[in-house]
Amino acid sequence: MRARLVLVLLMLVAIVPCGVAGELSFDAAFTPEDFADLTEVLADTVAFPNLGPAEPGGLMGFEVLAAAGGARADEGDRYWEHGIDGDTVLGTLSGSRAIARKGLPGHLDLGAQLGKVLGERFWGGELRWALLEGGNVSPALALRATYSRLDNAPIDLEVAEAQVVLSKGFLILTPYGALGYRKASASAFFGDPAPRTHEVDRDGVTATVGLRISPLPFIRVVAEVRQGFGTSYFVGFGVGL
Repeated sequence: MRARLVLVLLMLVAIVPCGVAGELSFDAAFTPEDFADLTEVLADTVAFPNLGPAEPGGLMGFEVLAAAGGARADEGDRYWEHGIDGDTVLGTLSGSRAIARKGLPGHLDLGAQLGKVLGERFWGGELRWALLEGGNVSPALALRATYSRLDNAPIDLEVAEAQVVLSKGFLILTPYGALGYRKASASAFFGDPAPRTHEVDRDGVTATVGLRISPLPFIRVVAEVRQGFGTSYFVGFGVGL
């Protein structure tokens, strides 16, 4: 059984798509105001999604997800017309990612993500601490901290977030919600006729609602909506114990 699960995990990571077609491409009309708008949309997309409830995985617990999604975007907006060469996917700036999590002692869970958006790679880490494990009647409650980064790209972007997560399982369904605070910082070198480095800092409250479905043992299907600087959507499919 363990060997079959490992094989499925490797297959999930392998089939994660390379990300939506397109690239960051600043033209001469791209402005600092456009950069600020683009930073918010990219931060919503790159930020580590929950895609899971508050309950701890336990010492034997692990999970791998193949996930896709991102922030709502409008190709008619200035930041898109002058900063991105590509198309939206169902009205979103969609990125793809692989997420891996492992249960640790002390009701801790450690996670990592690796993904791609607009041809650029991003990565991130996650630490979750369950204050309440949850049970037949009581919900699970956890504190969660994440960090994500997009670098070696036309934009250097880092996103940090802290959350309180609440969830309650019902048979094969586990709805969850979270409230948090996010800070995003970005820098890029552009401008015409005199290019220079521009910097943007954004912060604000975030809210998340989602649902995990476990139709079969070891199988997880997850979907969530997040409200950060804008609205974003994510879906994931994976396996775990």
